[in-house]
Amino acid sequence: MEGKFFLRTDNKPNEFGEQMIHIQYCTQGVPCKKKTGIAVKPEFWLGDKGNGRYIKEGPHGHPKGKLLNQRLTNIKKEYDQIIDSLLLKKNQVIPVPVLRSILNGTYSEKLEIERGKVDFVQFVLDFNEEEYKIGRVSYSILVNTRSYMKKFKEFLQRVKHIHTCTNNLLYCKDITVDLIRDYILWRKDIGNSNDTINHSLTPIFKALKKCFREGWITRETYDEITECYLPSTGKVLGEDKQLEYLTIDQLKKLKEVAAKAKYDRTRDFVDMFMFSVFCGGLRVSDLITLKWDEIDMENRMVRHYQVKNHSRKALLLIIPMAKGGIEILKRWKGRNENYVFGMLDDEFDLSDEERFQEIKQSRTRTINQSLAALGEKIGLPFKLHIHCARHTFGINGLNNGGDIKTISTLMGHSTTLVTEKVYATYLPETLQKTVEKCLDFEI
Repeated sequence: MEGKFFLRTDNKPNEFGEQMIHIQYCTQGVPCKKKTGIAVKPEFWLGDKGNGRYIKEGPHGHPKGKLLNQRLTNIKKEYDQIIDSLLLKKNQVIPVPVLRSILNGTYSEKLEIERGKVDFVQFVLDFNEEEYKIGRVSYSILVNTRSYMKKFKEFLQRVKHIHTCTNNLLYCKDITVDLIRDYILWRKDIGNSNDTINHSLTPIFKALKKCFREGWITRETYDEITECYLPSTGKVLGEDKQLEYLTIDQLKKLKEVAAKAKYDRTRDFVDMFMFSVFCGGLRVSDLITLKWDEIDMENRMVRHYQVKNHSRKALLLIIPMAKGGIEILKRWKGRNENYVFGMLDDEFDLSDEERFQEIKQSRTRTINQSLAALGEKIGLPFKLHIHCARHTFGINGLNNGGDIKTISTLMGHSTTLVTEKVYATYLPETLQKTVEKCLDFEI
């Protein structure tokens, strides 16, 4: 297959009277043309006679004739190399779409992509976006992945001095074990725990599995990288673990301080905190999305779909309310038509997960700022926040004789193992009470 140059004299010349030079190849009887970007006047055009001189040179020729001839030769040489390699490799006629992609320059880009010349950071983000769309990960995991990759990109820029511009990217084919190890060391240097680092590695490792399947990295590289997970720093059952929660006396002090607060909004936030304590340790996302039609005041029962993972695999929480929860609801009755605590507009559509996450984060910050100030007033040794209500329910429930299965069910944990892992250090006290009450046999 041989390419030929021709001057397109059937088109209107430019303002200087020049016509565009095209190159043409034929395959399967179909001519495929491409502009060269070089235009000359017809009197300087010699035609393509196979001698490499297409434009008249010398004193009576084009002022840049020699340079333009060289450029045309290089253009043809670049196309010929790709075409000849394909003919040699496939030993067959090149299809028309492939030939056109070669002339348009998109074939080389596609070839590079097939070899793994793909922006790795964007690849991880796109991969997790697809996982979210098909329902394999929740929206919160998707948001976390974006945060992890933002940190990874910061590492690339600061430490490796890449990803500083579009021509300076980390490609999938260039991922190495040393790069991942350096990233782990960098995160350790900035004070991240093993568990935090492992969380940040998970979306990267998932995407690398696809890179391996695409043939962009070797099996050895993939295996060695995925062995870089660090030992977990999580506590084992019964080991000392500090959780931030309020004792009964501290809860009383919180109510007293809130009653004297200057702003009604402060008392509203304390009501939300207390309602969580009285109602299964509801998370802030569930407090925000709790609706009046999910509450049965007569039977003192809440039937609410857990929003931890939003609409994906939603768990129905059925929680009996303590007397304190009923009293709070009576104060709020009639204030809002749909959402109990008014953190969302009554018409808000919960299917808009991205908007919900934005609102939740904003509301949580506001609530926590107010609670932190109250926590200081009652002399708490930690910064009070809304999630403390959940721990307050769990720990006080266990230490007041509640069995692990009941507490786990009320809190919406997937299994009792989750409850045991979180509240491990508080189980011995509960077990001791059980032994004293039920198992201290007199023989």
